Amino acid sequence: MKAEWRMLVFAGVFLVAYATPILFPQMPSPWKLTCWIAQLGCWLVFLAEYVVRFARAGDKKAFAKNNLIDLLVIMLPLMMPLRMLQRRLGFQRKVLTFTATTTLVLGLAGSLAILRVERDAPGATILTFGDAVWWAVTTMTTTGYGDTYPVTAYGRIIASVLMLGGVALLGVVTATLASWFGRRFDTGDNTEKLLREALKEIGELKEMLRTRG
Repeated sequence: MKAEWRMLVFAGVFLVAYATPILFPQMPSPWKLTCWIAQLGCWLVFLAEYVVRFARAGDKKAFAKNNLIDLLVIMLPLMMPLRMLQRRLGFQRKVLTFTATTTLVLGLAGSLAILRVERDAPGATILTFGDAVWWAVTTMTTTGYGDTYPVTAYGRIIASVLMLGGVALLGVVTATLASWFGRRFDTGDNTEKLLREALKEIGELKEMLRTRG
């Protein structure tokens, strides 16, 4: 438990170190280098933590299969909250929490990444962090107003990832809600029993009214 909270702190440091040079591009070069070193250091911590746990695992194949999110965290340390949540929630809550957290993290990471590659490009329409956040929201929801859009090759790659991610997350939410409603309003024996009881009560009520009439 304590180890996971320490890793969450490293994820927060990584976020600050990644975002600061993007949000404050005029900061001195030594500070930018410090941020880059901090990012690298945090990434190495996540990599080393996974390698140590993998080495200690008895069934390494099962470990790799059951800890796929850990690999995702190594690629993007901002996903660390997902690793903590997946071990503490039931399936449905886990899916919904996973979706919400992934949406937030993907949107934030996409906003920072698109601002970094687009801001200084000729003809750029994404010039501020506000522009980047607005673009990320419209892209992930597949709204696409067209007022902000990427003009670089790297920007279009980021846009493609966000669009695919948005569609996938929407599909997860839809499937989860459909499953919940399916269990909530089961069409099996329970529903048929309730329907028979309701019809019986209606018949008795009609007979009572006829008798009193």
